[in-house]
Amino acid sequence: MFKFLYYGDFFEYKDVLKENGYNGQDYMGIGQFIFLGIAILAIILLCIFLRKINHKKIDILLKILAIIIPLLEITKICVETYFDVEHGHGFNEGGLLPLYTCSLFIYTLPIAAFGSGKAKECCLAFITTLGIFAGLTNFVMAPILQNYPFFNFHTFVSLNFHFWMVFTGVFLISTKYYVPNWWDILKGFAPAAILSIFVIPMDYICDWDYMLYNRGWGTPPFISNLATTLTNKGMKWLYTLIIIIGYLAINAIIVGIVQLTSSLKKKLKKV
Repeated sequence: MFKFLYYGDFFEYKDVLKENGYNGQDYMGIGQFIFLGIAILAIILLCIFLRKINHKKIDILLKILAIIIPLLEITKICVETYFDVEHGHGFNEGGLLPLYTCSLFIYTLPIAAFGSGKAKECCLAFITTLGIFAGLTNFVMAPILQNYPFFNFHTFVSLNFHFWMVFTGVFLISTKYYVPNWWDILKGFAPAAILSIFVIPMDYICDWDYMLYNRGWGTPPFISNLATTLTNKGMKWLYTLIIIIGYLAINAIIVGIVQLTSSLKKKLKKV
């Protein structure tokens, strides 16, 4: 019988876990919701208490994260690859390459921390718009729990990665280090657009689903069903276009919320 937490399982591989009885029991389980509640509360409280922090200190934080986060992702890929090869699966090129929408965090963060000019602006725009949504989606849904239990190295890395992704975006806005404006709907999509140039043809050729451009795997049923329907009708390109428009719409919604909140605060100060 599977044990929720027992010694020796922290670095266990998904195949072994499955043999031992783990079939995603922790997915949408009480542990996930407790962690989610604590994590969201932590983000809110930290952003409230640190909202007046000196921007030079934020520069330092960004530089630290720009080093730690990519190293965390590289470690995850290496560990997962080791186990994949050890168990005869080979390298999982369709699932482990850092080509997801969330993967953009490891590319934009160093530029936001060490870069300058328009490139830095576009990266900060991504982190404070689409980055928040992408991180929050994976943070809330935690699909990693379908393969690994809550107390496992792979889960630990995934939840930490997406926690910092959400926190960084919200933190930059709350401290006014970077407040996205209407132009950031496009600027925030720029990093995703660049990655899409490589991802879309690879998704089509290799039948992968990075950035959800091919099949919408792991998404709500209406998205994956739309992908299947349009693909069967020979209009996969239309599904991909809808996803791109969706990303832009998400940016617009987040910018709209930020601008509306900022406007309301200004009006309240005048009262």
